Amino acid sequence: MRIARNTKILIFILLLVVNIAVMPAFAINENKEIKVDNNDLNKEKVVSKISFDEVLKLSKEHAYDLKMADYEILISKQDVRLAKSEYFPKLNFMAGMEYTKNFRDVRETTVMSIGDAFINPYTRFQSVLGITVAYNLFDFGVRSGNLKIAKEEVNLKELELKQKLQEMNLTLLDAYTKVLITTKQIIENQKILEIQEKSLEIQERLFNAKVISQMDFNKAKVDITKTKAKISELKGIREESLNWLTFYTGVKFDSENLKIEEIKKDNFDVLAFTDYTKSLVWKVYDNKIKKKELEVFVAKRNYLPKMNLYSRYYLYGADQSNIGKSLGIEPSNFSVGASLNMPIFDGFRNSANVQKNVLELKQMQIERDKAIAELMAKLANMRSNLMYLDEQITQNNIAINELSAKEKALHRLASQRVISPIEENEAKIELINEKIELEKNSITNISIIRGIEILTEEY
Repeated sequence: MRIARNTKILIFILLLVVNIAVMPAFAINENKEIKVDNNDLNKEKVVSKISFDEVLKLSKEHAYDLKMADYEILISKQDVRLAKSEYFPKLNFMAGMEYTKNFRDVRETTVMSIGDAFINPYTRFQSVLGITVAYNLFDFGVRSGNLKIAKEEVNLKELELKQKLQEMNLTLLDAYTKVLITTKQIIENQKILEIQEKSLEIQERLFNAKVISQMDFNKAKVDITKTKAKISELKGIREESLNWLTFYTGVKFDSENLKIEEIKKDNFDVLAFTDYTKSLVWKVYDNKIKKKELEVFVAKRNYLPKMNLYSRYYLYGADQSNIGKSLGIEPSNFSVGASLNMPIFDGFRNSANVQKNVLELKQMQIERDKAIAELMAKLANMRSNLMYLDEQITQNNIAINELSAKEKALHRLASQRVISPIEENEAKIELINEKIELEKNSITNISIIRGIEILTEEY
């Protein structure tokens, strides 16, 4: 009967331990927030029309950095669970079985000890079951400090996700701007190439008629070669920028037939942002500093004692000749108590840890000030560039009006055979080049405005 009762106790304890061991598996459901498709690279589709807003939307769904940042948030949430676990008692189960053969049967004592070594003086089978419960009763705020640190880490990871999104949007803006500018320049330079080829046909006839020199004829050929090289260079820059857009969006772009929309110009005041404490950079560093201050607090509390409560319960069985009989365990020992642990001397380890965290805190404050200074300098440069570009756009428009008038006048003269069509073509090329500069400056102007908006946006 005793063996049956003890077996039931053993089974109950084993089931309890297994139940506790598998409980954490039910707390990982939050990982289902992220769906990973291992076939992303195989689902690349080709498109021939894009807009900047569509690029931003696709990148949020595909970008690898954002997916990794999502997992960093989930991992940091598990650190919060780890910190919360310190508020719960620790329950440990142990079971053991041993056979001891003593070649010298010392019957004068039940236990022999020499220093820290204990010697069993009997030959016998032994079995034991035990449960230990321990609880951190008081530690002067170390436990709560670690929980706050873990929560601040979650907040930090969420802010870093927003920071990565901001950096990615600026990178996409730069790449998209290059694609837009180079696409327009390719189209305009192809127009220039057509005009140059028409002029070359005229010059070839003039050269054959001994009207112009070999030098003038060769110069016309060189101009065509330079234009073709420029078109090839622009296509290379566009292809490189499109490859980066593909990397962030997972979409392949048909560069030869690509229709690219203009960047939308929002009604945004570029001078409105003045409070750097509302910037994402400030919020990230402010969170880092709060976390480091908590780490300093916890490090200092490690000088103080910690009080623990504990309880142990053992069931023991033994037999000199039969292992089965030794399994007839029964209650044999119960204890409950409290312990106070206080470090006296650790070789100045904790002192060094406190000083390290204090120095890291001061360093982080300087890093924050540097990051804010860089942000404000970048915004100042972008605003200065806008003033320069506004002036350039004004001058471009003036020049285009003058060149348009010049081109019309030369067209009339060429139609009346007063001048050569070559002079008219040179005026057309000059006008196209000025339009290229206007387009470049206008697109860059809108791109800078959108960049300032991204940098100062509140997430």
